[in-house]
Amino acid sequence: MSLDLTLDSSEEIRFLNKISGIVKQFHKKTHFTARELEIVLLLYYKLLKDEQGGPRAGQSARYISRQQLTTVFDTALGMSDNVMLRRIYAALDKGATSYVTMETWIQTLSLFLRGTFEEKIKYCFKVYDIQGEGLIRRDHMMLLMRSAFVKPQDEDVEEAVKDLVDIILHRMDVDRDGSISFEDYRETVRKSPEMLECFGKALPDRGHVYSFSRTFLEKVRKF
Repeated sequence: MSLDLTLDSSEEIRFLNKISGIVKQFHKKTHFTARELEIVLLLYYKLLKDEQGGPRAGQSARYISRQQLTTVFDTALGMSDNVMLRRIYAALDKGATSYVTMETWIQTLSLFLRGTFEEKIKYCFKVYDIQGEGLIRRDHMMLLMRSAFVKPQDEDVEEAVKDLVDIILHRMDVDRDGSISFEDYRETVRKSPEMLECFGKALPDRGHVYSFSRTFLEKVRKF
């Protein structure tokens, strides 16, 4: 059965031959079946074709752009907070480039759509660990939580953020050292899963995960 009706048979064959090695490489590293990986790679391929026909045309683009991933996050996964997106990119690929590799694309969708709870705990902590030092400090919590408010400079909002940070610190700072270590975070979240994204939306919600999976992944399970 055709992988995508927008591809003619010869283009699809070339595509499948090109990605066969990548599918074998990542099959056991993700939560996707081999067929689902083909679909995930096809999405990347189609985004790449758009990139090659866009502003970077003529530069033989090898990767999709960060802006394209931002669009996918916004339109398909319901994630649009710029502050959180910068942190998400840093957690996914250290945020050092303006492009997104195929590996980052595969691992991101595997995590977002099929990731285990433990994988999500590790990922969310990386998002919130602004300095990459294994600690979420109080000033980092303030910075992350301000972005959740419409008017972050309002004095009342600032007081509300401080109060929320104090409450969360009291609940999550198990060893009472004034910051949240990974062990503090994991222990709290395991007991109270609703605390997983307490410092901002780092994952798509269930509705967007279901819609994305239903559109691109569930159908291939019938083959």
